[in-house]
Amino acid sequence: MKNILLLILIVIMVSPVISSCKKKEDPGPSTTVTSEPPSEDSDTIGEGNFTGYDHGLSGSAVLYEEGDPTVKKLRLYDFNMTAGPDVYVYLSKTSSYSAGNVLEITRLTTGYTNSSLTYDVTNANYNSDYKYVLVYCVQYSSLFGYTELSR
Repeated sequence: MKNILLLILIVIMVSPVISSCKKKEDPGPSTTVTSEPPSEDSDTIGEGNFTGYDHGLSGSAVLYEEGDPTVKKLRLYDFNMTAGPDVYVYLSKTSSYSAGNVLEITRLTTGYTNSSLTYDVTNANYNSDYKYVLVYCVQYSSLFGYTELSR
């Protein structure tokens, strides 16, 4: 009897971790967003296509200077992702999440369908060591996907 109760307790404690960001029954709302594209004066720093692992993540990213070399923006193109809890976009020094190697860009609070999203990263202390864009669920330590920014 003790073993059965212990097993039930373990299942109850582990279930939220297993389902975490991988739960797909209710993808939540999905939004299509289109923001202003880069100007003709923009200069690409790096771009790449996402490798998606979870939540249907796909699309591409471009990091660019908007006319002035001090004004930097990150644009996600044809971006697709089902909603998840506590999801952020980061610039990163590596293709995996580590709090010491990332710059937080924004929190994603909904799902997206074929969206174009632009974020100002001018004040994010960006430097050329940050060669990756990550989409990461902090609450469940789940990497939804990443792309390497290359010229």
